[in-house]
Amino acid sequence: MAKYNIENDNVQVQLERLFKVEPELVYQAWTEQQFLKRWFMTSERTNQSITIDAREEGKYEIVDVRKGKANRVQGTFVTLEPHDYIEMTIGMPELSDGEDTIQVEIFEREAGITQMLFTYSAIVPKERRLTQLEYKQKKKEYHDSTAHGFEMLFDRLQETIEDYRENYKNI
Repeated sequence: MAKYNIENDNVQVQLERLFKVEPELVYQAWTEQQFLKRWFMTSERTNQSITIDAREEGKYEIVDVRKGKANRVQGTFVTLEPHDYIEMTIGMPELSDGEDTIQVEIFEREAGITQMLFTYSAIVPKERRLTQLEYKQKKKEYHDSTAHGFEMLFDRLQETIEDYRENYKNI
């Protein structure tokens, strides 16, 4: 019976990206509506609405519509250290009552090169029917699919920042 006695466990996804821009621009991409509507959990084509109060304890909400279905992404900015660090929650109320945590560290690696360290933390609920091995496999699948999803988002972030730089802030 003990093999089924499993507690909920935290899964962390850590990713790193380099951008050929100053840290201020990467920070803006995480905190300003004109950027977020182009890459974070939505796109300009599918974004129905976005509201952002980018201050500590400020809220954000993104409504993205795909194939006629509205998906809400919402959360709170927990910590904002301009151009250096962001901690925020993220939740999708239609899928879960809980919220996960995102931490973004931003620093200039060398002149004109910014490094972004991203950490996503989520609780993967246990299911009593799963053995420890099955639960470990479930957590690995969750980790890998979440990492892949954020990598795709960061590709769009890269494109958004490059487009911004090329078009002299005309986004």
